[in-house]
Amino acid sequence: MSEDKRDTGQQTGVTLYRPVIVAILYLATLFTGFTILVGLILAYVWRGEEGTTAWEETHFTYLIRTFWIGFWVAIVMAAAMIGSAIALSAAHPVGPEDVVIDADHSAMIVVVFGGLAIWFALFVWYCVRTIRSLANAASQQAMPNPKTCLF
Repeated sequence: MSEDKRDTGQQTGVTLYRPVIVAILYLATLFTGFTILVGLILAYVWRGEEGTTAWEETHFTYLIRTFWIGFWVAIVMAAAMIGSAIALSAAHPVGPEDVVIDADHSAMIVVVFGGLAIWFALFVWYCVRTIRSLANAASQQAMPNPKTCLF
């Protein structure tokens, strides 16, 4: 006797919806450094397709905004850190005789560690947004506010 295996309508395993693929590519960029560009291109292409559902469109908008907001914040942060470092080093040149950290060099330390703290906050923001989109997309739920800058 063999049992007849029929589709009962229940999904088993992982279904890779298009927003899930884009979110996975966004997360993979933490290891590869470039897959976010592939995800961004796919998000733009799939968002413009005729068969895109409303819930998918919210994810594509959310993920596209995640890229652009993160990109411009990173550019501004890099420019601010480099500019601050140049300005501080020009104002207070460091020579071999400056072994002891004094009040003049504490500004440089604040710039470096403050910048690192903001970079870490940007990293956490990026991960939270991407994982939130991934979790909602896995259950075919639309993003509640796809045009938000936060979460």
